[in-house]
Amino acid sequence: MSLIDKLQSFSVKIQPFLDKFGAYKVHLCPEVKGRLTNNGEPLVNVKIERGLYFSDGKARKDNTYTDSQGNFNFPCWEIRSDQPGIPLAEIRTGQMVKFAYEKREYLLWAATLHNINPIKEYLQKLKELNGEINNEEVFFKFDNKANPNILLSATSICRWDKDFRVIDPQLIVDEVNNLE
Repeated sequence: MSLIDKLQSFSVKIQPFLDKFGAYKVHLCPEVKGRLTNNGEPLVNVKIERGLYFSDGKARKDNTYTDSQGNFNFPCWEIRSDQPGIPLAEIRTGQMVKFAYEKREYLLWAATLHNINPIKEYLQKLKELNGEINNEEVFFKFDNKANPNILLSATSICRWDKDFRVIDPQLIVDEVNNLE
């Protein structure tokens, strides 16, 4: 048996151990679908960049371009973490989707999630990432049906008809300060 065969055999044998105490699947971002417009007119052939971040410190980036109708999409992105699975460790993922148009940068989406599993409410928002460049960038919150006591929030120029409430970030800081 060659050294490579021995290593592969060993890898197969220790994988169950790694799955429990080491490497694990991390959901960085669901599929993203959206549209860019300027006063309702599609923005064509605009480069959109996505940056995904995990508490391992490694940035994952990709990009796409809008089509003739201003539509774009990104695939779901999951990784296998090489961080040890430590109970009570603070594990976060970050998502950022942005683009530049006429020498100005726009933020379609920015969010930090305290979870490595898909969160239904974030999946819904990212399926409808429709950005009008004349919209102001806002910080907003939306309902967390699974755990109403945990705030779900993001920053964006996008708007949604349902479950979208703009909030002043300073109000959250003030609220936290009042808890101390």
